[in-house]
Amino acid sequence: MKSIYLKFFSVAILFGLSFQVRAIDLDDYPKVQSIVDELVAEKLYSQAELAALFAHAEVRQSVLDAMTNPAEYRLTWGKYRKIFLKEDRIQQGVEFWNEHLDDLTRAEREYGVPASVIVAIIGVETKFGRITGKHRVLDSLVTLVVGFPRRSAFFAKELKEFLILTKENDMDATAILGSYAGAVGYPQFISSSYRHYAIDFSGDGKADLIDNPSDAIGSVANYFVKNGWKPGESVTSKAHVEVAESIVDLANRKRKTKFTAAELRDKGANLPSSIDDDEKLNVLMLNASEIVPEPEKDKYYIVRAGDTACQIAEAKNVPCRELFKLNKLNTRGDIFRGQRLKLPAKLSTSKIASSSSDNSNQNTNKSGKWTVSPSSSNTPSGVTEDKDYSMPRYFYTHRNFYAITQYNHSVLYAMAVHDLSVAIEQAKLKTESINANAN
Repeated sequence: MKSIYLKFFSVAILFGLSFQVRAIDLDDYPKVQSIVDELVAEKLYSQAELAALFAHAEVRQSVLDAMTNPAEYRLTWGKYRKIFLKEDRIQQGVEFWNEHLDDLTRAEREYGVPASVIVAIIGVETKFGRITGKHRVLDSLVTLVVGFPRRSAFFAKELKEFLILTKENDMDATAILGSYAGAVGYPQFISSSYRHYAIDFSGDGKADLIDNPSDAIGSVANYFVKNGWKPGESVTSKAHVEVAESIVDLANRKRKTKFTAAELRDKGANLPSSIDDDEKLNVLMLNASEIVPEPEKDKYYIVRAGDTACQIAEAKNVPCRELFKLNKLNTRGDIFRGQRLKLPAKLSTSKIASSSSDNSNQNTNKSGKWTVSPSSSNTPSGVTEDKDYSMPRYFYTHRNFYAITQYNHSVLYAMAVHDLSVAIEQAKLKTESINANAN
């Protein structure tokens, strides 16, 4: 019966039938089999254990859909910020801080990471443990290994780390839930981060990020220190409404400090005297009127039900072998509905040129990843301007800002964490002041 099923399954893939959920067979997925071989060779698992484990794994289209549409790249800064700066999240942050005051105070003292930043990270990631993910981590990682070619190698590493993590900690690998990218617990650590940065902050003999907020607090602080956090330094400057034109030209969204304070002062930056000339900074501009451009659809093909890889190549006048190589498809050309296939750049050169001329009234940074309207009057439909960002705001971002981007590579994420940390701290101080006056 199994052989009949496998034959049907292979034929279904060959002719492009799509499945929202597909059970896997190791024989069909050499990338997963390679991980199995490594774990067996390292004597961490037996072949039988892993065969039984992967018999429960499933490829899920919902994971791929989520992976290709993250909020950091789909939403404007105005919309993105509003997700995390809502009043309920701020008040929940105050409650979380008060509930875990001793742990947060100790983490700040021992690691030099402000309690407000630790609270904000957990608030952004899981709303203080309320939303930790509904995807089985095993399914998510297997799906991304076999169905997300651009980062397949990264997720293969994380799948291996996950299997080692669950083995070391006597966890049921088939039962753990997390995000579509395989992150788990209060702080949403991926498996490699869990293994390398999680600590037993509660002193109960194990590092538990899933059910123990104390361990999560200590682990977030430890993560930041190990990833470049500088105790006592700022995250970012205040927002500047006006800066010198030469500073405007430096604005970028690179994930590193690019300029010394001396270089910025020479170009007209009004930096506090407390910042040494040799300190490295960057210049970031944010605006709630930002426009997220439509993806260049001519660079990709979205697989439909019934498609096969070679049929797509033929329709696009691309050699089948070239399409396979560009998308790292296996020799059978396995694809599935909703998958984004890259197309050779030569197909879209003329369209890109005409598209760029149509958008000449917008400003684009050198990376081409973002645009802003030239004035607040051009706010896109559906975007409500934030009073703090209704016009362009410029920031001099420090090393600690980029330590936050080690957690999530988006600079929007780092600024949202910073803004939430400030909002929660202000709300906490206000509550304490009201209570003190009442007494």
